[in-house]
Amino acid sequence: MGRQELGAERRERKEIVVISPHFDDVPLSLGESLRSGLLSMHRVRVRVAFGRTNWTSRMHPTPERARVVSKWRRLEETAAGVMFGYRWTAANWSEVVLRDGNLDSSSFLDPLVDLGDDPLVSDVAEWILDIADSTVHGKRNALGRRTGSGATSPDLILVPAGLGGHRDHMIIAVAAAGLLGRLGVPVGFYEDRPYSAYLSSVERAEHIGRLDSSLEPRRVSGPIRRSTQQMVRACYPSQMTSYFTDAMDLDRDSKDVDTVWFPSGKAPEWLSE
Repeated sequence: MGRQELGAERRERKEIVVISPHFDDVPLSLGESLRSGLLSMHRVRVRVAFGRTNWTSRMHPTPERARVVSKWRRLEETAAGVMFGYRWTAANWSEVVLRDGNLDSSSFLDPLVDLGDDPLVSDVAEWILDIADSTVHGKRNALGRRTGSGATSPDLILVPAGLGGHRDHMIIAVAAAGLLGRLGVPVGFYEDRPYSAYLSSVERAEHIGRLDSSLEPRRVSGPIRRSTQQMVRACYPSQMTSYFTDAMDLDRDSKDVDTVWFPSGKAPEWLSE
């Protein structure tokens, strides 16, 4: 391939922003695509929403440990970014365990949760608008959108679908669903691992339908490989429990693939095999 052809090929790479609820969600959910699937063909930036965290399998997650654990998990995310080929930044909202202080998973894993009174939904929606507008600085125009120069506007934004009902994932999913048609940027909803591994196909379809009835799936990777899962486990030792590793076994045994749902007719043509 000549230099001119190579340059043209590089210019065709798109800018994809993936919204991650926590440090670890993107490689867990889209690792195969980042490594060898459709996402590997483009530039990926990860934006972590709930960057203040105290959850780890290695110590009891007390509020006082949030600063230390947050630094620890940022180091893990840096390793994952190198291994899976993306750049990342993080907002500083507290994750649900830190906000509520309740370690009982039934308190934050509820696909039918009503988020109508949760102020984080509107806060996160505003944050996503800023990401779509591609600038951190600048003034708002008459439509309430930011104007001014800044980073390159993304060609695609991917957000979690909230499969499995994790509160933080659901907040982002609901915020993004409320912005469909308003961003000027295509939006896709990706499958949430490890939670989705424990759902039947019927349960997944029901959840996606509640989010938006027009959403259609698009495969963005081949079957998930053991070697990809091993890379994820190596990046995030602080998070690996049997809940995660058992889910990985289920995904691999079922030959599952990385999946993104788009509103009907709205999937970018360039995101295809």
